[in-house]
Formats: sequence, structure tokens, C-alpha cells
Amino acid sequence: RLDSIAIGPSTDSPPAPVSGSDAGPVLVITLLLTSGARHPYKIDEKYLAKRNVNVPGMTEAGRKDPFSISVYTLKELILREWREEWEAQPSSPSSIRLIFFGRLLDDKTPLKDCKFSPDTANVVHMTVRPQDIVDEEDASKGKGMGRDRGDSESTAGCRCVIL
Repeated sequence: RLDSIAIGPSTDSPPAPVSGSDAGPVLVITLLLTSGARHPYKIDEKYLAKRNVNVPGMTEAGRKDPFSISVYTLKELILREWREEWEAQPSSPSSIRLIFFGRLLDDKTPLKDCKFSPDTANVVHMTVRPQDIVDEEDASKGKGMGRDRGDSESTAGCRCVIL
């Protein structure tokens, strides 16, 4: 694991405002954990390059735009930087739930569509789905596969559970 200062230690003070620099766009997120701890998280071109992240979008100046990565990529980055003092580490990025302004962020959504502010820190609530719920959902997905007809049409099918 790379030594990182991208996700800072828990703090009660708000992070310093993002200063306009020549480094390109910077996304500043304050991860708010269920314990109440707040961790500042800064994502910029240098951070993304150091972690070999594929960035789909560029700015007008030709720099990598951190706002163009998907929510799932953000979850992968958070998982790479996971701290021991947080909850138990999830098994996959899909187990991390991110909530911004009361909306659960969808994995496929680019960060620019989430309406993050480029000028100030964005408070994002982070929770981890319990592993037993993740296991149950994975098991139920596996059972449903046997009913597939083989063609590309999807049918509603019965989802009943008889006990």
C-alpha cells in the first residue's frame, strides 16, 4: 500500500478552501463516517496519476479532470486508502455506500453529475453495507440465473420465496 496523505486524519475543523492553482481541478471531499469522524480527502491530477487511475475526461487546459471519474472509481480509491480505525474493511467497493445531499450515489454516475462543488469541500456520508446482506444478495443473484431463457430478453419471473 502506498503511503498517502490523500485522506487526512480525522478532524473537527472544516478543510481549507480549495485555492485556484495551476495544478488543475481539485475535488475536495470530507468523508463523514458513521462514528462521526470527518476525514478530508483531496483528489487531483497528481493523486490520480500516482494510482494509475484511468481518467476519461480532460479539462480545456488538457489536464485530467477528477470530476470525470465514476462513483465506483471513487469507491475503489477509498477502499485502497482504507484506515484501520474505520469500520471493518468491506470486501469490495460495491459494499461502500456514499450519500451526498441525501442522495445515494449510483456507481455508474460520473462525479460531475453528482453536483460536487469545485470550490469548497463536499461532505459525503460513507457507510458500509453489512457483509451478511451482501452475501444474501449475491446468493439470490446466483439462484435467479438458472431461470434464464438464454435469449437477451429479460422476463419478470417469479421472485417468491416459499418457506
